[in-house]
Amino acid sequence: MRLLVFALAAIGLMSACSSGGSRFVRPVATPVQGANDLEASDYQDGYLRIFVSSNLDETGRLLDFGKEGQRPAMLLISARFGKGTVASFSADSEPEIPVLLYDVQAGKTQSSIVDNALLSSGLLIDPESLSTSPHLQIYVRGVPADKARWVTDLLELATAEPVLKVGLSFVPGGATFSPLSTKLGDMLSEEIKTSEKPWEEKTLLGLRPDEGLASLHGRQFIVLLNSTTIELEPPPTLERCDTRRSLTGLCYATGGAWEPAQAYVRFELDVTDYRSIKDFIASDVGCESDERIWSDFRALLASGQLARKQAEYERLILTRGELLTDARRAQADRSAAPYTGRMLRLAQRFVLLRTPDDAYWADHYAKRAAALDDCVRNVAIGGTAQNAAIWDEATQIYSRLPTYELWAESLASNSDPEAQSLKAAEAELLSIDRLLARPELRSLSRENLASLNGPRIQLERMLTATYDRIIRRVVATSEPAFGKAERLEVWAEATRCSVCRDRLLAEADALIKTPESSDGHQDSDSAPPQPGDAR
Repeated sequence: MRLLVFALAAIGLMSACSSGGSRFVRPVATPVQGANDLEASDYQDGYLRIFVSSNLDETGRLLDFGKEGQRPAMLLISARFGKGTVASFSADSEPEIPVLLYDVQAGKTQSSIVDNALLSSGLLIDPESLSTSPHLQIYVRGVPADKARWVTDLLELATAEPVLKVGLSFVPGGATFSPLSTKLGDMLSEEIKTSEKPWEEKTLLGLRPDEGLASLHGRQFIVLLNSTTIELEPPPTLERCDTRRSLTGLCYATGGAWEPAQAYVRFELDVTDYRSIKDFIASDVGCESDERIWSDFRALLASGQLARKQAEYERLILTRGELLTDARRAQADRSAAPYTGRMLRLAQRFVLLRTPDDAYWADHYAKRAAALDDCVRNVAIGGTAQNAAIWDEATQIYSRLPTYELWAESLASNSDPEAQSLKAAEAELLSIDRLLARPELRSLSRENLASLNGPRIQLERMLTATYDRIIRRVVATSEPAFGKAERLEVWAEATRCSVCRDRLLAEADALIKTPESSDGHQDSDSAPPQPGDAR
């Protein structure tokens, strides 16, 4: 599929300097050119991951923040997304996430902010919203000294593990706040803004991919922080290049290495269609998961935080987890009811587990699902050879149930006793009879055996209807009655369907006893003439 070029518009906005000649950084964004290696059709939706890096620790001291009494104590950079872009947030909100906090006095960044878990793990993005309006804004704010401690504490809590992921609440300054709250940006703006020092600059980045979320994959942009230039300068044209040519991996269009002398923040975009469950519930789901973890997993799937494709396939993992939980409960049940009946119901549910056959399943789910399938079987059989044999035979029978419809369709007009579908249906009936003959199943109630008796009755009806058709065809021929009966007796001996055998033998016996067969017998073996017959 043709890849459309990703349009990344960068507009630098400069704020007016406040009284006293104080300065503040002016951001200018530049896109990084590069080919997109994803087909747009690969991802109907997914997660946008943003990796943030910066050289502020090395060059931040070169920034002119103004006079000592007027300069901000910290530099806060955050990313704000447009309404409806981040699917896990309210459609009418504009979520804002801090990405970097720089201490102006110490000349150091807070690494916990740069390594923001929510951004690097991935935000669930609604691809349809990306084509309606600009959706990503980079805010650069100054934090006054009297607010620095408050902002630092706030962001440490907001980006801590596992608070960020589970959305726990705390109360800064008496107001309830959630780390995933969409009002974070508004709170920061109000807390750090003063009438004397409106320390805020904004770079607007318009993301309008016509090919959906996949067209964002692999894109980069650089936000240059420049505090000394009065007039806006055109951003440099950068493209990827070998790290042996440039330590940053970026070069100018002319081929020279990009070696910025000014401070910058670099954003690298990456698209993925899968995120680890640990990103959401801080625990994986598997054989050792207890009911609480499966409950958390179920709540996660209902929350809408997962991409549609992943949510669909994670539900297939959940069905295995629920079956595993039910198997453990059944094993723990010490009631008088035979466990074998419960095991048959577990086996029937087991074969209904869906297992897709595509690359997405193979990459992310095949091993997880196979491990859970083994766990379900191991728990269900309880370590006994008898249960293992019953489980294996029952699951094989249940797995062939969809074939019954094909057999019935093939036999609907069949009158050939050697038909392949007829032989297959008879073999299946024999398999069910052998399983039902096991000592462990003989004492079970009709209700417990319904999953086997139902298919057995279906097969018998299918086979008897076919043999009735075969009998009518044979009877209608002009062959002598003894020949017809002999053929029916041969088929009765070969069939594995006892009801069918009885019908074949009954019809053969009836043919032998008909007047036609009696007359034929007298003609072939006539009695001696009696007196008076020659009259």
